Amino acid sequence: MSDFADKLVQAFGEKENDINRWVWKTSNGNETRMLDLNPEQLQHAYSHTLAMLYNKDPYHPGVQRKREQVRRMWDCANTELLLRHILYDHNIEGLRTNKDLLDYISAHKQMSGLKNSDCVTAIFNGLDECYTRITIDDLLSACLDSLPAFNKKLISDKFILSLGIWLTEQEKKDLTDYTSTGQYRNRKDVIKERLLLNPNVDIRFNSKGLTYSEFRSLLRVEGRPKFSTMTTDVLKLLRNKVLLLLDQDLEYHIQKWSMLKEKLEIVADQKGIKLNAD
Repeated sequence: MSDFADKLVQAFGEKENDINRWVWKTSNGNETRMLDLNPEQLQHAYSHTLAMLYNKDPYHPGVQRKREQVRRMWDCANTELLLRHILYDHNIEGLRTNKDLLDYISAHKQMSGLKNSDCVTAIFNGLDECYTRITIDDLLSACLDSLPAFNKKLISDKFILSLGIWLTEQEKKDLTDYTSTGQYRNRKDVIKERLLLNPNVDIRFNSKGLTYSEFRSLLRVEGRPKFSTMTTDVLKLLRNKVLLLLDQDLEYHIQKWSMLKEKLEIVADQKGIKLNAD
């Protein structure tokens, strides 16, 4: 093997070190040793890993591309929250509307020679740490209601369900229901009924999950709404929990596909096969 392949093999753990045990799983679930793949099969598998990682198709983005979009959505939610914080909580005299804020930013840019790529901390003091990397350009976009629209497709109902639900004491009371004969109804069935979910959907109770209110508010987000139309509670839920959990989930899949890609490269190198990355 080449020096490149040697270094990659050493980077894998003891178990993953045995090239003879590396397998490729097809879409129908069959497993084939990577060493047994012919050149065409190796190329097909390699192209598939590249597509899963980097595909730019907006309807089927690769996980790397999807993570970029998720992080951009996090930035947008955070910027909209900053806009509301400045206008309603930061107590700067004379700032009541988006127009006031646009004029305020313009004046400070001229006075201090600032660029749109500079951080908002060049203008505003005492901001929470989460706001300190927002650029002036993004805050201007929020003022003009021109941030990219939120893409609900990034957060599928399947992912929301996977987070689970943990009811508050008040929600337990609100979701307590009885049959016509006075028998206690399973709260999972009550939740499905009230949210018009498929009765066959599996709802998990999980102490790390969403509250019922959070769960309901996420399911009600549809299509591509503007961040300016979302409630502050939903924006905070996206920023502080949901988008972070989704980012972690995507990191797992990025690591999985990256490892498969590297293994295929090592196998191809050992067999003297050149893989095409186009």
